[in-house]
Amino acid sequence: MLPHYTMTQPKGLTSVLKWEANPDFSRESAVLLAGSGAVRTIAVGMIVAMLATASATTASVAADAGNTGNGVMTMSAPAVTTAVKEGIYKVVCTDPATNGGTFEVTDPNGDSVGTAKVGAAFTKQVRFTIADGGNDFAAGDRFEITVTGADINPNAGKAVAWDPTASDGSEVPWGIAATAAEAQDGVDLEIGLLVLRRQVLCFANGIVWPDGVTDAQKAVALQDLEKQGIVVRTT
Repeated sequence: MLPHYTMTQPKGLTSVLKWEANPDFSRESAVLLAGSGAVRTIAVGMIVAMLATASATTASVAADAGNTGNGVMTMSAPAVTTAVKEGIYKVVCTDPATNGGTFEVTDPNGDSVGTAKVGAAFTKQVRFTIADGGNDFAAGDRFEITVTGADINPNAGKAVAWDPTASDGSEVPWGIAATAAEAQDGVDLEIGLLVLRRQVLCFANGIVWPDGVTDAQKAVALQDLEKQGIVVRTT
């Protein structure tokens, strides 16, 4: 019998990317954080995150004086995540309901962070729960959360592999690697890592998941990516 050999090749971009609006728009260059004691490696298809550490941060909340609803917002402990930005977050009622309602949350730059439901914890960037009051909320009712003292670490804005169990910013999906890249021990890779960032359609079986990731963590990551215009499909 002739010898039989099996070879496994790394995924290429065509294994991951099904469609993109335009490479100049859909892809973005990122600085890969230096390896720490070893080479830091990113493979095509891996979910990429950005480091951002917030510490010694305070978040104070104020309800608008003109609110119709008299429910209150209570900040969680901790009140912010590692992705928080310094400035004022606006939480505005967009879909009022009896004994409930939906609020749109925008960051200090005016970008949407997500929607918060009355009675449910909101846990992205700022963390809080809005309680129902005796008077229902009306459209336009708002709260403002002022974040001060954010201390961003020196490696903020550098790319690493997504890690859903982390607390340094790498738990927030930022994109999907379009190129393989390596950062040597102690040396950032300034050029060489391209990331699929917006208006792209990707194959689900092209995603390279970290070891030990759960189905629930995968589902959350895919939802976060889709909010950025990165859609993953099985076919």
